[in-house]
Amino acid sequence: MKIVRMLAPVHSLGPGNRVCLWTKGCSKKCPGCISPEMQSFEGDEVPEEMLAGILIDTAKRSACKGLTISGGDPFEQSEALLRLLIQVRPHFDDILIYTGFLCEEIKSGAVGKDAAECLKFLDVLIDGPYVEERNFSDCVLRGSENQTICFFNENLKPEYEAYLQAGRQLEVFTHNASVVVTGIMNRKEDGNE
Repeated sequence: MKIVRMLAPVHSLGPGNRVCLWTKGCSKKCPGCISPEMQSFEGDEVPEEMLAGILIDTAKRSACKGLTISGGDPFEQSEALLRLLIQVRPHFDDILIYTGFLCEEIKSGAVGKDAAECLKFLDVLIDGPYVEERNFSDCVLRGSENQTICFFNENLKPEYEAYLQAGRQLEVFTHNASVVVTGIMNRKEDGNE
């Protein structure tokens, strides 16, 4: 699987302590994308077995029970994503994935058989392309209001509903000698962020 980075513990992309993984590659190229540097598919691959081991070990060391996968678009590597999810599922209470595809597209098989199979291993999916004009600060956990929060594990709804009440959150990390901001950012307006 081609990845950009992994950080933990993260609190700005889902409830509780989370390991967050960002994958490489996205063909949608939504205007105003928060992470255009992750759109390229160029780069080395990390074997899913090795990546799963790192995620599980990091979760244990950081007391993380949640996993968030974003990108890029993880479903653009659905075969590798499926292999990863099968290995990590037993080690996380909550797996959340962001995608620019619609949940119905994935369920129907339009994104591929492996993508549809991935849904069996998720608790929550945040779907849909980013639309900059629809980025409103009350869209907690979502970049824009057209995106939906799809629950595959209804037991997590109360925890997510409480999290959504807190509003958008941002966190700052250092990674490879650079500063990384995680979370959902407000739209740039009038030259301000």
